[in-house]
Amino acid sequence: MSARQIRIYTSFIFLGLVCLLWSLNQAQKYLQVSFLDVGQGDAILLRTTQGVNILVDGGPDNSLLYQLADQLPWWERRIDYLFITHWDDDHYVGAIQLLKKYQVKHIFASYLPDKANANYTAWQRTLEQESIAVQILKKGEKINIDNQLRGVVLSASQADKLANNAKSLVVRWSYGDVDFLLTGDLPAEQEAEILSSVYVLDSEVLKVGHHGSKYSSSADFLAKVKPELCIIEVGANNKFGHPSKDALDRLQKAACDIRQTKDFGTITVLSDGQSWRIK
Repeated sequence: MSARQIRIYTSFIFLGLVCLLWSLNQAQKYLQVSFLDVGQGDAILLRTTQGVNILVDGGPDNSLLYQLADQLPWWERRIDYLFITHWDDDHYVGAIQLLKKYQVKHIFASYLPDKANANYTAWQRTLEQESIAVQILKKGEKINIDNQLRGVVLSASQADKLANNAKSLVVRWSYGDVDFLLTGDLPAEQEAEILSSVYVLDSEVLKVGHHGSKYSSSADFLAKVKPELCIIEVGANNKFGHPSKDALDRLQKAACDIRQTKDFGTITVLSDGQSWRIK
């Protein structure tokens, strides 16, 4: 190899290291919340300034793994906390392969299903193989992540009589003065229960309930939350007709900026604890 070739290769290596160090420095400045484009399903990645990875739901299939590969450094195969809002396939099936490909340290849910379908049986089998247990959260519990990101469980039901959506785990995450409200598929009836509670609800960013279903995101709930950004995780041409016109009308009246993953792909919000912006 000639001296000129060595200089060229050295320059490329140096440039690559500079880019890597710059990207790491950027990641340390902001909380990063990515609403992943997994089609008709939910998957939300929170990455703290200290490098803690939190995943809320796993989407319907292995598209989760491709989305995570785009969001995390190539060498990082770690999810510190996985929260499953409820046990509908479009919220956890993608996490089955996640357990096999990533080191998942802690898993939380609001309940465990009383009946197992084929997907849930595969999930349980994988949990056993990886020696991981699901921990149950209850309404009112507080979650502290590296002393900067804090969560409060606003809704978490174990009542057998309720449908899966009604038992959705709802957590309001706070980073400084900026709040993210992640609602799973919670229907309006359970939104009303939250409204009657003592919890603070106002949040700059709202993950719209149930992919924009007409049965979620009531006008009263939106008036209390007062969101600035409303994100709908939804697949194009889905068979449910999500998001519904009724829900969109209510969101528009709430005067929030409405973004849908079917239109924008993965949507990433950055926050320094005082303000937020879309990446």
